[in-house]
Amino acid sequence: MVDGDGLNEKHKEDFLFGAQGIPMQGTGMDLSGQYIALLHMTGKWINNSRGNPDHVLPQNTAFQYVPAVKGKFGLVKENHSIAVDPHVIPGDAKVEIEGVGLRFADDKGSAIKNYHIDNFLGAGNAVVKAWLHGGVNGTQRRVKFLGN
Repeated sequence: MVDGDGLNEKHKEDFLFGAQGIPMQGTGMDLSGQYIALLHMTGKWINNSRGNPDHVLPQNTAFQYVPAVKGKFGLVKENHSIAVDPHVIPGDAKVEIEGVGLRFADDKGSAIKNYHIDNFLGAGNAVVKAWLHGGVNGTQRRVKFLGN
């Protein structure tokens, strides 16, 4: 457990500074259910032995507690929000995803390109297990644009 600039409690080091944690995702939920957002990050990613981004240096980051996850186009809510490429699906758009249901384009991401959509299912280990073992990871589904 380590300190983070702007936080009044200690948190897991990989959660605050790792490539699977807040720096990559922008916002994360801590063990007590509070949302923590990256306020700013200076410097570059430190690569692991395979040359992949692995972590950031603590002195190059600052965080803040936030009441909710804020996406590019609105608040991000589980089982409601998707991240899109706004060149394909505009922000604030409403879509119907086959087998998933109605979703709203509340966010975009630097890795979201072309026809890729990220469906926000929530946070925590239960969501990760459901995603990895529920047969939905990497699936292709029809998406119907319903307008803004």
